[in-house]
Amino acid sequence: MITIDASIWFEIIGMLVLMVVLNSLLYKPMRQMLQARESKMASIKEEAERFERNAERLLENFNSRLADARSKGISKREELKAQAREEERSLMDESAKEAAEKKQQLLGDLSSQIEAARNELKAQAEAFAVEIAQKLLGRAV
Repeated sequence: MITIDASIWFEIIGMLVLMVVLNSLLYKPMRQMLQARESKMASIKEEAERFERNAERLLENFNSRLADARSKGISKREELKAQAREEERSLMDESAKEAAEKKQQLLGDLSSQIEAARNELKAQAEAFAVEIAQKLLGRAV
């Protein structure tokens, strides 16, 4: 059984003194340390969120600049292709003109050679005709 006597008051006073001492020596520093840790964690979390937002903004900026560079590259490539096609057309036209001129020149040379050959054959044909006539007739014509 529990008996209530004067020692209970010493126990209660001892317990209160122990609570005050423990509070001042252990609980308050622990709570301050936990609050400091919590505030430090909150500031680290805010800083991490700020860095994350900054990184997202930089990534968006990078992606937009990359998209601009790609579109400029594509337009430049198309422009260069168009210039190349135009240059190809002009070279083809120039080559066709040169080929036509060369063809006309060769046709002119060929027709003059044919005409010269005809004239030569005409002269030879008359000489052959006279020679054949002399052989057939057996006398000079």
